[in-house]
Amino acid sequence: MYQSVNELPGRVKKRVGSLLMPDEQFVTAATTTDGLLDRWATHVVVTDQRLLLVKVIGLESTISGVRLDRLDTYRAAEGVLHLEFKYDTDSYGFDDPDTAETLVDAIEQHRADGQPEEEDPKLTLQPETQLDSLDAETADTGISPDERTE
Repeated sequence: MYQSVNELPGRVKKRVGSLLMPDEQFVTAATTTDGLLDRWATHVVVTDQRLLLVKVIGLESTISGVRLDRLDTYRAAEGVLHLEFKYDTDSYGFDDPDTAETLVDAIEQHRADGQPEEEDPKLTLQPETQLDSLDAETADTGISPDERTE
């Protein structure tokens, strides 16, 4: 597990650093077991806003990402991280079976942080209570008989 961008391997660190938006914070990352060598494996990166999948092999790199609120399903089972979102389903294994659970915890924490908070009742539009006391004609038009010009 990586706790900062600077701990990531060289080229992965550069790619992740260039992908982070100015208001986005790195949370954690882990190396999967899908590469012949660790340096060729996919790196799962959790930020406070997105989940990034970064794979660097030689001069080529593959990058994909999804906003945390767009993840349909994310779970850990037997050391494997299962992800489902609109157009894709992915599973990633890790050497340490607790890694998948740690990533799910980070996603849950920051996904909840990114959800809109309850609306402030002072800012929520309320029905017009004045209309209850007005005559039917005024209620229909919103203009009292004194204000009308015909």
